[in-house]
Amino acid sequence: MATITLYNEQPATATYVPNLFIDEYMTQANGEYVKVYLYLLRSISQFDHNFSLAQIADHFDCTERDILRALKYWEKLRLFRLEYDENRNLSGICFLTDAVHAPCGIRREDAGQDSAGGTADQFIQAVQDSSKGNSPAADRMEEFCSREDIRELVFITEQYLGRTLNQSDLNILFFWYDDFRFPAELIEFLIENSVAKGHTSLHYMNRIAEDFAAREIRTVEAAKDLMNQRSAVYYAVMKAFGIRGRNLIPSETSYLHTWTAKMGFSAELISEACSRTIRAIHEPSFGYANSILENWHKQGIRTPEDVRKADESYQKIQQSKRTRTPSSGTPNRFINFKQREKNQDDIQQMLLQNSYLNSTES
Repeated sequence: MATITLYNEQPATATYVPNLFIDEYMTQANGEYVKVYLYLLRSISQFDHNFSLAQIADHFDCTERDILRALKYWEKLRLFRLEYDENRNLSGICFLTDAVHAPCGIRREDAGQDSAGGTADQFIQAVQDSSKGNSPAADRMEEFCSREDIRELVFITEQYLGRTLNQSDLNILFFWYDDFRFPAELIEFLIENSVAKGHTSLHYMNRIAEDFAAREIRTVEAAKDLMNQRSAVYYAVMKAFGIRGRNLIPSETSYLHTWTAKMGFSAELISEACSRTIRAIHEPSFGYANSILENWHKQGIRTPEDVRKADESYQKIQQSKRTRTPSSGTPNRFINFKQREKNQDDIQQMLLQNSYLNSTES
């Protein structure tokens, strides 16, 4: 198991979280990424800085790949510098002190005062100037910023969001492009679709981007297919459960993700499971509907015809059970024994014998 050395460019005498991290980084980052950053920030103040990816993964009950994804995210934003050994195993994580002052290692004054109305071209030029010759990641960042379609993407994103992009915003776009391998047109579609639904937060968009990446979606067509499927399922569930006047909460939408992505059910079957839930318990319950769909998933049920056949099979089994059960019901404990069979002559003979014995004794 490879050991990773965590160290700082200067001695750390206390554990603290820079205000800039809270103001600009934390608000747009995935919550799991923030946890990893804070954990490492705390760890660097301890005497023993050596640990492994497996230890961090165990601490957060996730996979090593999840931890690596978080580390690469922060590296793109220039908070970390990741170092590797000759076998390309992660061997070091260095906190970059310049990142405390400005994202991406760029001072605000160098970025043309981006948050106060500087142009995207000024900012991109500042990124290029600060990135030259630093690292392979910096070279990719420079290549990213030099592309004409990226310049156009930055301009369009500013129009959608109604503000000038800052350093952190551009780093998020670069992360989608470099780590998730999204083409510019997919990034533009993601932003346009989110804004159309009233979401202008890059944190919200980043969650969608992570889902796209997990599903290996790389084209606008595939993204549209997924969103159309989700929309159909979303409204089918709302209708079947009779939910009005509110949107589904995250814990409820996570069920939808499980039913569609992991179990592979169509909107029609999900709607049927929800309808059966209402008929059974007379109230909407995502947990109850989930138990129905889990049962269908185990049985390999995938179509309405499969459901019909399963229902018929169940009814036949129940009918067979009723046929085998005596009409008189289950015997109680007073008659639940095997009675000896005697005919009328045997009983009379026994009575006569008892009468004779009684008379001779008297």
